[in-house]
Amino acid sequence: MASPTIWCDNMSAAALAKNPIYHARIKHVELDILYVRDKVLSGQLQVHHVPTRDQIADVFTKSFIASRF
Repeated sequence: MASPTIWCDNMSAAALAKNPIYHARIKHVELDILYVRDKVLSGQLQVHHVPTRDQIADVFTKSFIASRF
């Protein structure tokens, strides 16, 4: 069975989720990204980048002009 995929329009967040090395510069990052990173590294989850203009989840959280759709 294929692992679930999270489509993220934040390239930095997607890179952090895939990077197995902990850097002191990200010590302020919430625990949820560390949880996601563990799942990505174990193969239980995939994180991929999607451009903001193609992120369909934004329709539920942001207001856009009608011509965009």
